[in-house]
Amino acid sequence: SERGQKPDRYKPYTDRLKDAYLNRPAEENFEHAARQSYIAFAFAMMMAAELGVDSTPMEGFDNDALDDLLNLHELRLRSVTMLPLGYRDAESDWLVDLKKVRHPKKEFLIEIK
Repeated sequence: SERGQKPDRYKPYTDRLKDAYLNRPAEENFEHAARQSYIAFAFAMMMAAELGVDSTPMEGFDNDALDDLLNLHELRLRSVTMLPLGYRDAESDWLVDLKKVRHPKKEFLIEIK
């Protein structure tokens, strides 16, 4: 190996993963992976913001049509969400100069002590 490690160094770990995932229904594994994908998705949005690129998460699209368009079925993959990237058109954005309106935290947060 490139690092000089034994080929089976991670076997106990990969065996545990296989025991956990291969014995569950495929749909359960998909749902788990879909939720995990949002971790990377959030980092992509943060990195886009860092680079000055606007982004917004999208769901509610025709997943099957997108999967067909991108041939995801052939790769045994399914779409979960999309991340449009681009630059805002501040000159045409009628909201850009309006005051920001925020709901009070008590309307959407629960403090647990």
